[in-house]
Amino acid sequence: MNYNEENLIVYLCKKVDKIGDNTAKAIAVYFDNSLEKFTNFPMSFIHFKNSSGKSKLSEEQITQIHAITDSYIKDRKVPINEIWISVLVKDFVRHSINELKETELENLLINPFLVKAFGFDDHKEVITFYFYQKITRSIVTSWGFTVEGLLRCSGAEYSDIAGFDMKVSRNEKNYQFQIKSSPNTMSIEQVRQLNTHINNVQDKISNIPMLGMTYGTKEQVNSQIQSTLINYPKSIMIGKELWDFIAGEIGYCDTLLNLIDEIMKEEPTRFSDEIENKRQNLILDWESKFGVGKKSIDFVLQKYL
Repeated sequence: MNYNEENLIVYLCKKVDKIGDNTAKAIAVYFDNSLEKFTNFPMSFIHFKNSSGKSKLSEEQITQIHAITDSYIKDRKVPINEIWISVLVKDFVRHSINELKETELENLLINPFLVKAFGFDDHKEVITFYFYQKITRSIVTSWGFTVEGLLRCSGAEYSDIAGFDMKVSRNEKNYQFQIKSSPNTMSIEQVRQLNTHINNVQDKISNIPMLGMTYGTKEQVNSQIQSTLINYPKSIMIGKELWDFIAGEIGYCDTLLNLIDEIMKEEPTRFSDEIENKRQNLILDWESKFGVGKKSIDFVLQKYL
């Protein structure tokens, strides 16, 4: 997906009840794929009608579109890539909070062997450990999709070479990146697989294979990568170096972090508060169903064997 005005209109409209891809695209065309025209409230949909002169959208749908747009777009004058970054970050946080709120005791996959190995004898320890584990896994997965969008909004394009995710064109050369989140997310087998992809690149003068990591420092890169990756450390960009290179702007990474900070000041919910509230609710639910202490733990563990 291209992170342009047309697709932003489509993306926001599809959040409304009973508006699918075709209707959302028709709305974008109606407004000439212009965000400025789309956000020209309150009369913007006055002529969006079918052949019989009836509005294609209900009043409720139009109201939802206005509310959603106002929620996601606070300043319509900023560049479209910054608006998209705002939308992506807000959606990531909102999705994470919804995922958190929907978590129930039945969603926690409790490993009886680990409970015994760690010597948990307080039910609160068990709940806290597995609740945090579940939420962390969910957030890491969701963030992977979000960071892909952030990279695209910052200047990267999708790679057209197998084994690589993004490409950045500089000085008539294409830097082909396989993207990883952190310095410690690759096993030795993954590094060897990347080496295979690097060896398969036909024209390494025009297409320069790279490993990109979205945060961390080179000092934190694990030993498997350092000892095995072809042409290390020239074949790696990490953290600020990666983001600044993609954007073609020194200091861009700091600018992006500051932008995200400003975006989240608009959100009324603190994620840390939501986590603690849900943890306490799970504890109360456990106690009402199973009791407290080691006896309740032993009872619950029988369900997982």
